[in-house]
Amino acid sequence: MPCLFAFLDILSSLGLFVEGFTHWLSSLTLIDFLAIFWPLLLFDFLRSVGKSVFLLGYEAWQKLARPRFDKSFHPGLSLVIPAHNEEKIIVRSIESALEADYEGKEIIVVDDGSEDRTYELALPYARRGLIKLLRREVASGSKAGALNYGLLFASGEVIVTVDADTVLERGSLKEIVKPLSDDSISAVSGNVRVLRGENGANNLLVRLQAYEYVISLELGRRFNSAIGTLLMISGAFGAFWRKNVASIGQYDKDTITEDFDMTVKMRKLGKRLFFSEGAVCWTFAPETWRDWRRQRIRWTRGQIETLWKHANIFGLKGFDLRLIATVYDMLLMDTVLLFGRFAWLLLIVVFYQPTIVYIMLVSMLMYLLIEFVVIATAITLSRRKSDFGSILLVPVVVLFYRPYYSLTRLRAYVDWALGRESRW
Repeated sequence: MPCLFAFLDILSSLGLFVEGFTHWLSSLTLIDFLAIFWPLLLFDFLRSVGKSVFLLGYEAWQKLARPRFDKSFHPGLSLVIPAHNEEKIIVRSIESALEADYEGKEIIVVDDGSEDRTYELALPYARRGLIKLLRREVASGSKAGALNYGLLFASGEVIVTVDADTVLERGSLKEIVKPLSDDSISAVSGNVRVLRGENGANNLLVRLQAYEYVISLELGRRFNSAIGTLLMISGAFGAFWRKNVASIGQYDKDTITEDFDMTVKMRKLGKRLFFSEGAVCWTFAPETWRDWRRQRIRWTRGQIETLWKHANIFGLKGFDLRLIATVYDMLLMDTVLLFGRFAWLLLIVVFYQPTIVYIMLVSMLMYLLIEFVVIATAITLSRRKSDFGSILLVPVVVLFYRPYYSLTRLRAYVDWALGRESRW
């Protein structure tokens, strides 16, 4: 009987909540709704849904008028793989590079002061003449230093950079090089997807990252490539004309996101960048929340370091309006709005305290709708329809993953502001 009474009390409380929520909604005017939810509507709903609608229409148009790249285009290619203490994955990375279909490719593995068996495991491939193996006895201390060392020994017209924890699909090299047959394109971003965890796990965290990559690449970079505002050629898989890399001084060591820094430098020179959805590679994601936080703090901090470093783009003569718009967008969405959302939540607590539960419920439902539209669009554009299973993760992403990521990024900004040291 006590259990029955407790159950009835819960039902009664739920009924009162629903009644109160319904009354609040019916009394809410359009002006009140806009006054409360305008940040969500303006910066999240309209932006995300608008991007989705644009890309679906753009993809339909592309099927009728897709740009044709020269299929016979086959420049000399140097594949550079920087490695630092990668004994667990270096063999897999080398095997993947060797199996990639591209005749005459040059594979350069840079052992950047590894203290494990990375060099020893890669050495048999070098002795058989399959790769160039370079070794630095003392680590450069950055991925940029390792890449620059590899570039000194590269002979190809096109440089392709691949992380040691990345596995290439067989046709990915041909796909990433193909857009360079267009003289207006200077660099190409590959399509990076999550294979599994670093140690083979496929836990919830790994699946959430796979979900995140689908949206980031299939929606985000595809959109930016379409409108000419692409500002990231991932170091995990990217292709550049060697002459362009040399002309801007190779990779700088003063940021921890050397790929973003390189991309911004190219854009400052007016170079066009392209996203190739068919150039697919697979990466191994962090399996623990500790490793994930370290990675995301490094990424976030590297982004703000690079934007700070290149603040002079606003004073350049003959400035690139699209570049400035992209930087403003990154600063607005990734930095300003991060603090803005916390400020909005504080205002809701102060001025709408009696109905805060109702406001949070509506916000949650709206974010669930936005997230569903975004992931559904990304999966529709993806060539892998098996990604549809990711939709089941929408509630976890909205209620936990994105809020937790926001707090992690906030910590990264604090670390940067305080000048705390960061490492590769």
